[in-house]
Amino acid sequence: MWNSVSKLILAVGSCLALVLSWGCMGTPVYRMWHRSQWMEDEQSQASLHARLEELESLRSRARGMSEAEQSKIAADLARALAGDPTPLYRAHVVRTLGELSVPAAAEALRTAVVDREPRVRVEACSAWGRRGTEEAVAVLADVLGKDTDLDVRIAAARELENCRTPSAIPALGIALDDSDPALQHRAIRSLKVVTGKDFGSSVPAWRQFVRTGEVQASEVPSLAERLRELF
Repeated sequence: MWNSVSKLILAVGSCLALVLSWGCMGTPVYRMWHRSQWMEDEQSQASLHARLEELESLRSRARGMSEAEQSKIAADLARALAGDPTPLYRAHVVRTLGELSVPAAAEALRTAVVDREPRVRVEACSAWGRRGTEEAVAVLADVLGKDTDLDVRIAAARELENCRTPSAIPALGIALDDSDPALQHRAIRSLKVVTGKDFGSSVPAWRQFVRTGEVQASEVPSLAERLRELF
């Protein structure tokens, strides 16, 4: 009997709590709180939008800045990259750093390639690709060998296409040795641009070229085979 009474009391209590909660939602106090939260969210979104516009403005003016101005901005952006919790904002910070030519910007971009968010690391690869320097090749090769995200590694292979230097060839060879076909294909596309050679989509042929600088005729796809690759 007591069990039945207890269950009845519990059920009545639950219904009462539900009614009260719905009733509270219609009170002026609840409506004020809800409106306050909504306004706070709106302000947060507006704030992010304004900060992204500020970064876009910096990018448009970067080339005309003095070295001192670039160094100051790079230092500010490096702090934002380290402390801001928003991945989208950090990605735009990295894009802006890519437009700065001072050493402080390069230092921040070296940090960006190990950011916790893949989208930030992809943006960092793009920034290094626009540099196209020997340092860029070394950084992108490191990403190809160590990053665990496929999209990031594909971005690194893609950006090596912009590094028209012999050191980009062995760097792309790292991607050829990966088991993922998409990464291999992207590496081959970049190798065609960097080397001016065309061995079709034959991974073995490109591997041989990367290692020896030559390709045996038997490894080179025929014209008919290359045409089949297109369709």
